[in-house]
Amino acid sequence: MPASRPYGLLLLSLVAGVLVVLLMANALYKPTGGGESQIAAAIEMLVIIAGLWFVVLVMLLIAVLGEAMPSWVPWLALVLVPMAAVADAVAVDMCGRHMEWAVVIVAALPALIIFYALWARTPRLRAALPAERTSIVVWGAVFFLSAVTFVIAAY
Repeated sequence: MPASRPYGLLLLSLVAGVLVVLLMANALYKPTGGGESQIAAAIEMLVIIAGLWFVVLVMLLIAVLGEAMPSWVPWLALVLVPMAAVADAVAVDMCGRHMEWAVVIVAALPALIIFYALWARTPRLRAALPAERTSIVVWGAVFFLSAVTFVIAAY
């Protein structure tokens, strides 16, 4: 199936971008009230992160239908996308534990997968960036950032 113009993916990436900004704001927000305000911030984070990763997953499924990526990528994504989503939530928690630099991970993990989904459905990007190398770099970065997040959060 040839890739068409990715207008739907561009719209979804805009929605995902808004959710990433909201998630970053939530990660850097320090509730001033008691336990109720902290619970409200945690619930807000869960809703935003669930929405963000749902949109990212839909984008990736659309990209898989385009059949432009190597055959091993969907199988690897079955493991790495949930791992990245959990690492994203852990990075938000790290921001709440005075590691504000982790907000970079909060933004980078979904951005890598969004880029990959756009790459898979955009003929110009596919022509400029070879499939094997792009797949290895993006999914390797997703694995590395996720693993580093888990290791740092454990200390």
